Amino acid sequence: MAQRGAVRSRTGTRERVLEVALALFNERGIDRVTTAEIADTAGINEGNLYYYFQKKEQLALALFDMFSEALVATAERRVADPADPNAFAIYHRGWFDLMWEFRFFYRDGAALRVLAPALREKLYSLTIRGQAAVRRVFGLMRAHGFLRATDEEVAMLIDNLWIVSSYWMDYRRRDASSSVTHEDLAWGFRQVEMLVRPYLTEAGLVTMISGAGAAVVPE
Repeated sequence: MAQRGAVRSRTGTRERVLEVALALFNERGIDRVTTAEIADTAGINEGNLYYYFQKKEQLALALFDMFSEALVATAERRVADPADPNAFAIYHRGWFDLMWEFRFFYRDGAALRVLAPALREKLYSLTIRGQAAVRRVFGLMRAHGFLRATDEEVAMLIDNLWIVSSYWMDYRRRDASSSVTHEDLAWGFRQVEMLVRPYLTEAGLVTMISGAGAAVVPE
């Protein structure tokens, strides 16, 4: 649990506030954390917080910018050796690292849409870019004999992966105050894996995290 003054950033106050807000939102949910708690945990008064963020909506938008940058980096990450199935397992693992780092965005979608309506358009643009990158990676998997699917099947698979990846955390939690655990993350991966597995060749099974023998949960 985040404690007062616990997060001391290498950078400035604004960055420290964002680090604290992300930790608290991940832990308890964006609708259950007040700006007063964020200021207290960051070791500043509310007046200092309001200098940077007057409303929680502005915090959410700033954190979304961080999330967007991380998602693009994950989606467009170069597959080191497309002939090596383990390289794709590393790529897939990156998505679950992202989900863990910014889990409140995945878990608290309904609350976020109410708090920050401007996120809807931003999320749409981000989805288009992310899906294009995943389509490229699936193309590499097909070219190297790891994935057997038509263009139409790949398009539908990506849509289904996005739907499940975006909403499984909200589905999984037991009540509004539930935190996402490492056990939940492993459960979520299994749901995603079941969507992809029917299209994998025997060699392609290693491209999944579990097939490569890698842990799903972050270090």
